[in-house]
Amino acid sequence: MKTLVLCVDRDDDFGRKAGLNSPFIGREENMIAANGLALKDPEDSDINTIFAAISMYDEMLKKGVDVEIATLCGDIHVGYESDLALTTQLETVINITSADRVILVSDGAEDEYIYPIISSRIKVDSVKKVYVKQAPTMEGIFYIIVKMIQDDKMRKRILAPIGLALLIFGLFSIMDPLMGIMNGSNISYSTIGISMIWLVVGAYLVSFAYKLDEHLKLYLRGVKKAVRSGSQLIPFAVLSIILLVTAIFYGWDSAAAIVDKNIGRHALAFVGGFLWLAIFSYVVLLIGRFVNNYALERKITYGAIVESITVFAIGFIVQGALDSANSLFGYASYEDLLVVLEFVLGFGLAIFAGILNFSFRAMDKDDEYSDLE
Repeated sequence: MKTLVLCVDRDDDFGRKAGLNSPFIGREENMIAANGLALKDPEDSDINTIFAAISMYDEMLKKGVDVEIATLCGDIHVGYESDLALTTQLETVINITSADRVILVSDGAEDEYIYPIISSRIKVDSVKKVYVKQAPTMEGIFYIIVKMIQDDKMRKRILAPIGLALLIFGLFSIMDPLMGIMNGSNISYSTIGISMIWLVVGAYLVSFAYKLDEHLKLYLRGVKKAVRSGSQLIPFAVLSIILLVTAIFYGWDSAAAIVDKNIGRHALAFVGGFLWLAIFSYVVLLIGRFVNNYALERKITYGAIVESITVFAIGFIVQGALDSANSLFGYASYEDLLVVLEFVLGFGLAIFAGILNFSFRAMDKDDEYSDLE
């Protein structure tokens, strides 16, 4: 029986920071990879994980165990793409090493995602978590905050929820005084100012956590390129923006029409007015992408079809939740059958979208196999 000491780098730090191609098989390759990443980012936890794995490999080798060491790397786009890369590399490593059991060495950050991928393909005997010891002088609050801000994963995990909470709090806080102003009430500007502070800080944290400014720059570049090339997407995008702006104003108008000062009722009215126009706005954009891709490549993008159905499914589920909330709080009266039908239709469409997605992926795989043949 051969044991494999395995390290996993789900977001491909070795690739994007050190420019290394994985998987790394054998002690020498792993040592080179660890040193390469250490020169680029000495504080990355993956370095310590590999060195811990090498240490375990050496100990097992001294005891006469038939053992090999390897490191897998995923993709910067953490999720389906990274897990697919890990799966492919794992199968390659198993074929090369002929291992039949694994000892997983990790920093514990994403074990709940990594472990099922490994255990579904090979027996896992043990999981060793590696924790990095820090000198007391390095563990100041300022240092921790700075490192958290610099790390993409930590920024999304910590700053994004805080920013989203502040954004929602600020949005709901500012609705009541704005409604009062629209109804002619005398509202203190300091009240609006405090709400605006929460709103702006929340929006900034969310934007910073997900690097929305960079995404916006890329989007604007794409728009410029599309305009210059005469893309079929442009008219659909313009119509989509018009529908989205209309949705915002219609939602706001629906909320402003409520005389009651209850902020929850205003919020439900806004979402109710905003929901379907926003959904149609997004679907129009998807149709534009579908038409543009077909015009350029003569290829049907099945993902746009699945995404459109999924968006409508979400719409019906949210509509059902809105109607339920309005009935529950006594803001409006809806037939129970209507609410049930909305939920059933929403979940039914979601299941149908999932089945379609699975079918389309199977078709794509069949096409790939036929191309290889």
